[in-house]
Amino acid sequence: MNTESIKLEVNLAVTSQDPSLGLLSTVKITVKRGYFEEFIIEKNDDDDGDHHSIKSVGSYRISPPGPDSKFILKLRTFEPKDVYRTLHSQLHDRLLSEYIADEILVQALRQRSKSSNLSLPQQPLFMKGTVKLTQKVYNVVHRNSALSLSATDLTTCAICLEDLDLSRTEDYCHLPNCSHCYHEECLNKWVDRSNGTCPLCREQFDKQRETEPN
Repeated sequence: MNTESIKLEVNLAVTSQDPSLGLLSTVKITVKRGYFEEFIIEKNDDDDGDHHSIKSVGSYRISPPGPDSKFILKLRTFEPKDVYRTLHSQLHDRLLSEYIADEILVQALRQRSKSSNLSLPQQPLFMKGTVKLTQKVYNVVHRNSALSLSATDLTTCAICLEDLDLSRTEDYCHLPNCSHCYHEECLNKWVDRSNGTCPLCREQFDKQRETEPN
């Protein structure tokens, strides 16, 4: 089951460098954080642990987002060890440095392969781009038990996994089509992130009625 916690997207544009920038190649990168992608892991109660269904229910960015990180690299060569060391000296993250270094090397090789005269000294390159880090959030749903629960039987909010106080109707709400109960605040956040389906049974619900008190 593929449940890695971070997804990385690197987008770099590369050109020959303007002579005014010097003899060292320049790489300008912006690291964008604060993105999340939410998944539901559906699991049968009688599964042996090998049969799961993973579905994405949407992506979002925290609001307001945190500041983006920007840095500039000056590279004497595009030797893998040199690129990695330069990156790691600024990022202080081994896996992130390795991933970005690999993409820089790929782009440099592509640009250099376009040279019509390989015997001439190679001109420094200029790269500019972004690195987007998306954290994956997984919610496990036991499919059979979810379908058998009624609103009065469910005492835990499946979104935050905290207990529901069913004696206080102002603290929770139910969905009109399936009657599963959640904290109102949790459900409002879920509506903003999801495609309009119940977190438990995946029943489509009417967004205008999702916070109607029981």
